[in-house]
Amino acid sequence: MEFRVLGPVECYADDGVRLSLGPPKQRAVLALLLAQPGRVLSVDRLISVLWDDAPPKTALKNLQVYVYQLRKIVGSRLLSRAPGYLMSIDPAELDLTRFTELLDVARRERTPQRYREALALWRGPALADLAASGLLRGVVAQLEELRLAARVECAEAELDLGRHVEIVADLNEWVREHPLNERLREQQMVALHRAGRPAEALAAYQECRRVLLDELGVEPGESLRRVQAEVLRAKPVGASAIRQLPPDVVTFSGRSRELGLIKARTQARTQTQNQTQNQTQHQTQTGKDGVAVCVITGQAGIGKSALAVRAAHEIASRFPDGQLYADLSDGASDRVLSQFLRALGDRPGDEEALRYRSLTASRRLLVVLDNVATAAQVKRLLPTGPGSAVLITSRRPLTALHGASYVKLGALPLEEASQLLEGVAGKVGDATELVRWCGGLPLALRIAGARLAARPQWTAPLLAARLADETRRLDELKLGDVAVRSAFEVSYSELGSPAVARVFRLLGLLDGPDFAVAAARALTDVPDVEELLAELADAHLVEEPVPGRFALHDLLRLFARERCRGSETSAERSLALERLHKHYLEALADNPTDLWLAEERDNLIAAAQQASPADAIAFAAGLSWYFRRRSEVADWAALNTLALEAARSLGDLRAEALALKELGAACERGFRFAEAQQHWTAALGLARELHDRQLEAVTLNNLGIVHWRRRDLPAAVTSLQASLTLREELSDSQGAAYVRTNLGLVHAALGDLPAALACYQDTLTTFRACGDRSGELHALANMADAHRQLGSLDQALELAEEALRLARSVGDRQIEAGVLLDRGIVHELAGRTAEARASYTEAVELSRRIGFRWGESEASRKLAALPSV
Repeated sequence: MEFRVLGPVECYADDGVRLSLGPPKQRAVLALLLAQPGRVLSVDRLISVLWDDAPPKTALKNLQVYVYQLRKIVGSRLLSRAPGYLMSIDPAELDLTRFTELLDVARRERTPQRYREALALWRGPALADLAASGLLRGVVAQLEELRLAARVECAEAELDLGRHVEIVADLNEWVREHPLNERLREQQMVALHRAGRPAEALAAYQECRRVLLDELGVEPGESLRRVQAEVLRAKPVGASAIRQLPPDVVTFSGRSRELGLIKARTQARTQTQNQTQNQTQHQTQTGKDGVAVCVITGQAGIGKSALAVRAAHEIASRFPDGQLYADLSDGASDRVLSQFLRALGDRPGDEEALRYRSLTASRRLLVVLDNVATAAQVKRLLPTGPGSAVLITSRRPLTALHGASYVKLGALPLEEASQLLEGVAGKVGDATELVRWCGGLPLALRIAGARLAARPQWTAPLLAARLADETRRLDELKLGDVAVRSAFEVSYSELGSPAVARVFRLLGLLDGPDFAVAAARALTDVPDVEELLAELADAHLVEEPVPGRFALHDLLRLFARERCRGSETSAERSLALERLHKHYLEALADNPTDLWLAEERDNLIAAAQQASPADAIAFAAGLSWYFRRRSEVADWAALNTLALEAARSLGDLRAEALALKELGAACERGFRFAEAQQHWTAALGLARELHDRQLEAVTLNNLGIVHWRRRDLPAAVTSLQASLTLREELSDSQGAAYVRTNLGLVHAALGDLPAALACYQDTLTTFRACGDRSGELHALANMADAHRQLGSLDQALELAEEALRLARSVGDRQIEAGVLLDRGIVHELAGRTAEARASYTEAVELSRRIGFRWGESEASRKLAALPSV
C-alpha cells in the first residue's frame, strides 16, 4: 500500500486504486498515526487532538469505531498497543518517511538535486483536506516547518552553486507562502541582486518590511538589514557572512578528546596573531600561509564528516567572515574553487586560484573540505587570510600538506557507542551485543539505530542476533542507499594496484585479532608485503596499532573476506591458509620466545580452528606445553578438544591418545577430576592397543594423580606402582622420579609424612641430575608443604622461597600461586601476620589473573580470616 500525508491524506492499494478513508475525523486518526509511524499514540492523546481538548462523552466509542473502520482499509498495519494504537508500515509505503530520508541524504550531499527530489513529494499543504476542516493544526504546523526548512536549505545550496537566476522563481513562490520568514526574504534578495536585479531586491526588502510592520509591528532583523545595505552599496551580497556549513549532527556522541584537539589546533593562529612570542610553536601548528590546517583521518564510516561538522559549528564564531564547505568525494576541486568564488561574490573565470587567494587574504574564514582523496585536491582551496583555519576529512593521511596537524579516529568505546545508538533509536535497553557486532563504527551504529527506530517492535538483542551471523552482517547494516559495505567499497576501489587489492582480500581470511608482517608474507606469498601493507594502512583499510603489527576492523575483515570469495578460487584460499599455518607451525617448532608466544597466542588458536585436521593436531601438540606451563586451562582444553576431533576424523589412534592425555591434564588442572579420569582411562586403552609402553606408563601415572585428587588412595597406589614398574623396565629414571613424586603425595595423604619426604628428596636429586627444572619445582613445592605439616616452619619457608624463585623462572604460574599460598600459611603459623597478608594477597591476584579458581578462593578465605590490622 501507499500512504500520503504531504498534501491531502490519501491511501492507495497495491494495484494503484485510491481507497476511500471515510469522514474527516476518521482520516484525522489515520493522519495522526502516520505522522509518527511506528510510535504508540495513547487513546487520551488521540481524543485530545481530535476534539481540541473538549471531547464529547462518546469520544472513546467514536474513536474505536474509526479504528475499526480504518482496519478494514489498512489491515494489520494498524495495531493496538497499550495505551493506544500505532501504524506499523514499511518506510517505503509513506511519503513522509521517504521525504525525511531524502532530506537526510540532501543534507549530507548538499546538492540542490537531492533537496528537489525530497520537495517533489509534496502535493500541496500538509494534510490539506484536514487543515481545511480545522483539524490537526499542530501536526500540520510541524509538517510545514519540515518543508520550510527543506526549502531554505535547498535555496542555500542553489546560491552556493551560483544558480541565482534559476532559484529566483522558486524563492518568489516560497516567499508568497511564507511572507514572514526573513531567511527566505534574505535569500530572495541575494538571488535577485546576484542575478543583476538590484532594484527588485530592494523592492523585496520594502515589501518584507511592510508585512512585518503590518502583521507583527516589528522592523526587519539585523541580517536582512545588512543585506539591504550591501545592495545599496553595490557590494557582492553574502561575501561578508558566508554560512555554508551543513546542519550540525543532532545525534553526535563522544569524541570529546578529538574535539578538544581540533579546537586547540585551529585556534593557534587566532591566539597568536597579535603576539610576537612563541613563534616557533606557531609555525609548527599552522600551515606555510599562517593558516591552521587540521586533517581528520580514519577508515570509512568512522565518523570523520560528523566530527568535522560538529567541530566547525563549535568554532564557527571565531571566523567572522564566514564558513565555506565543500564535499570533494567526486574529486572536482575545480568545481569547488568556482563555487567558493561565487560565494565570495566573484565570478568564475581566468586565474581562479589567484583571485581566490586575493579574496581570502583579508578575511578570517573557516573552510571545511570533506572527503578529500589527495593533497593536490585541496592546495588551491586553502585560504590565505591570517587567523583562517581549514578542516579536512580524508581516508588517507595527506602527508604532503606541510604544516598540517592530524587527528586520527578509531572505533568508539562501548559507552560512547551506546550513546550514539540511543541518540538515533531512543532507549533500546541492553545494547552491548549490538554495539559489539557494529564494532564501534559510527556508520554501522547509525544504521542499526535507524533500523530500530523504523521498527519499534524490534529490540536491540533481536537485531544483535541478526548481526551475529557474519555471513549476513554487512547485509543487515544497510538502510536505503546508506550501507557499510558501500562505504568500504569506495576505499577498496581507490587502491593503487591489483597487488595491493589482492593482499587486502587475503587478509580477510585471518580470524586472529592482528598479524605480524611475517604472517602476512606467508599468507600472501609476497616477499615485499610490508610496502603493500603500508599502502593499505594509508588507505585505512588496515591499522598499525604498534610498529610491525597490523589489524583489520571486524567489519572490514568481513568485507575483505567477501571480496576474497568473489575473486580467489577455493583452492587459492586454501593454499594461502596452508602457507600461513606452515609459517606458524615452523615457528612453534623453533623454540619460540615467551614474547612471541604472548603476541601470537590468539592468532595461533584462530589458525588451529581454521586448519586442516593434521595441522590442528600439530597446533595442539605445539602449544599444549605453553598452556600447561601457564595454567591457561580453557584454551588448553579447547585446543585439544579440536585435536581429538581431528584425530578421530583421520582415524589416527596415536594422535587421539595424545589429545586425550592433554585433555585429561587440562581437566585435572582445572579441578574437573571426573572428566580427567574419563579422558585418561580412554587414553590408557588406546596406549595398550598401540602397544606403546611409554604412553601407557605416562597415562597410569596420570590416573594415579586423579585417584589421589579424588581421595581414592588404594586406586592411586595401584596405578602409580604399575606406572613405576613400567618406567623401571624402560630404564626411564626421569619418568620414574615423577611417579615417585606422586607416590610421595599419596604417602602424605595417608599421614606418612617421613615416607613422603623420602620420596620427594629422592626425586629432587634425580631431577637436578637430569636438569629437569619443572620436576625440581614440583619436588621443592611438595617438600615445603610436607615440612610445614611437620611443623618445621623455617625449613618450609626456605624451600618455599626456593620453589617460588624457580616457578617464576620456569613460568609455571599455577605452581607459583600455590607456593605463594603455602608461604602465606607458613608465615601465619609463625605469627608473621603482615608477611602472611602480603603473600595471600599476591596469591589472590595471580590466581585471579590466570583463572585458578581454587587458588583464588582458598587464598581469599585465608586472607579474610587474618586478624585486622
